[in-house]
Amino acid sequence: MLLRRGESVRLPTAEVRLEFRRGAGQGTPRAELCALLLADGAVRGPADLVVAEAPEHVSGAVTHTREGGADGSAVDTLLLDLASLESAVTAVLVVVRAEGGPAARIPAPRLSALGGGGPVRFELPGVTGGPATAVGECYREGGGWRLRALARTAPPLPSAARRPPAGAGRRAAGGTRLGPGLLRIAHSADGGAELGALFELADGRKGVVQALGGATGALWLPPYVQLDAGGGRAELTVNLDQAVRFRRVLVFLAVRGGSFADSGGTVEVRPEHGPPADFALPPSGGGSAVCALVLLTRERAGEGGGGGAVLRLRREARYLPARPGLSPQRTVDYAYGWALRWVPADA
Repeated sequence: MLLRRGESVRLPTAEVRLEFRRGAGQGTPRAELCALLLADGAVRGPADLVVAEAPEHVSGAVTHTREGGADGSAVDTLLLDLASLESAVTAVLVVVRAEGGPAARIPAPRLSALGGGGPVRFELPGVTGGPATAVGECYREGGGWRLRALARTAPPLPSAARRPPAGAGRRAAGGTRLGPGLLRIAHSADGGAELGALFELADGRKGVVQALGGATGALWLPPYVQLDAGGGRAELTVNLDQAVRFRRVLVFLAVRGGSFADSGGTVEVRPEHGPPADFALPPSGGGSAVCALVLLTRERAGEGGGGGAVLRLRREARYLPARPGLSPQRTVDYAYGWALRWVPADA
């Protein structure tokens, strides 16, 4: 679906994933995607700007990530959990900011969104003016949210407030770069929680690894993620040697026919090379049936890396609120914008 200037769509879920892709070239301006939270249409201060140097709002409801390509191209991603925003926030403005030249010189800019329905592409005729252009907004309407395409000069952006991620101790600041070898993730607790993982490969293939339906994956073939279960213990293994073939992996726990209200447990995170990164998972105290554990994202190995890649691990430890009619797997899909097609599977 193409969304033109002034057009809007209703968001069927409160989770939105926005991706801004652009090319690279000598003399082109540096460009990035920002989120600016507004209260009654007004900017409150630096804490409400989410951008690369301040990648997470204090509420944890808006986060920013960036992935660079070997050719110098880049993708900025904004993840919005609109249901977690305080009621004073009436809109989230989506802004493209350019430095070193006008936005009109950004090569091949593309903005798309996933919000529980099909993908939405934005027409970007307005990315032609000054250093910051508002290209979209999520705004409240009738107890829900809508997504609208814009093309206008953005309000003056405050200086980004450098801050640790929301829920320090819940999410690791910036995450940990992983070396080669294998990464093993296991969970020990009562309550019938099952390990699973959503994967997205660099070639665009996406799917799920889980015991349900026998989708246990493979370690030396795509998706390079394998689930081993037996003897009352489940373990997911990720082949880090295939980092260049990944885009992202999200490991989660799901409870069928129950919740995490009274169970938590310990999550074991054991890279083959490097110290353990285990963490405790407290009970949710509510009706959540799914918990995002860790997120792996690909990044370049560094200057002189010859186009190589590594995976960065970020601890999530995030219980997701139950949604009527949605399975735990679809709930985590919507929260992180995977946009898979789900069909019933035999246990």
